[in-house]
Amino acid sequence: MIRKHTVLIIITTVVLIFLISGLINGFPPDVRLLALTPKILQYRGLIQKYAAKEDLDARLICALITQESGFNEKAESPVGALGLTQLMPNTAKELGVEDPFDAEQSVAGATRYLNILYNAFPDSPDEDRHRLVLASYNGGLGRVRDAQALIRYSKMANPTLWRPVSIALSQLTRTHADIHRKVWESGKPPHGYFEGSDKTLYFVERVMHYYDRIQLYGGFLFLL
Repeated sequence: MIRKHTVLIIITTVVLIFLISGLINGFPPDVRLLALTPKILQYRGLIQKYAAKEDLDARLICALITQESGFNEKAESPVGALGLTQLMPNTAKELGVEDPFDAEQSVAGATRYLNILYNAFPDSPDEDRHRLVLASYNGGLGRVRDAQALIRYSKMANPTLWRPVSIALSQLTRTHADIHRKVWESGKPPHGYFEGSDKTLYFVERVMHYYDRIQLYGGFLFLL
């Protein structure tokens, strides 16, 4: 009984801090983050454990899970992504995740994958690097590499920065075949046409939105 009372006090305190901090800083409270506060507290230790193991920011992982599954460890997407971190079955298998619906295995696999992706963009500034990693997590590293190849061919921008990559991702479709023929001998992107760039760009911005908000008024959760 005491434990439940203590948890209720903690959750109430967190919600109040979220509300007050957001208003002080001129931002309306994020309803979804407020609603997920109990889940964030529930999985905080697990996230911290594997974030530390892979040298990652626990707040970013929290933001990713917020967007991916809303902390529903039994979540299944229409395209087959599974669990808290919405790993695709083949990716989960490659990462050694036997049961993607197991919360610990899901977080362990996702953080391992994120570490690999961060190492793929060593020359990018931190803010750009976060977005490049998230785009790779959602749309595939190959698609991001293809977008960077388009930028290198044009020599009009820096392929280590997110903004030009985000534009080039939308050029990996059949409607841009004339460009592809100039860049690749096969006449098309090595990792195939990418018709889902809008969804990936939306995913990146939503995760970064949650990440910014968690840093603003919820980062203390990961310091308790």
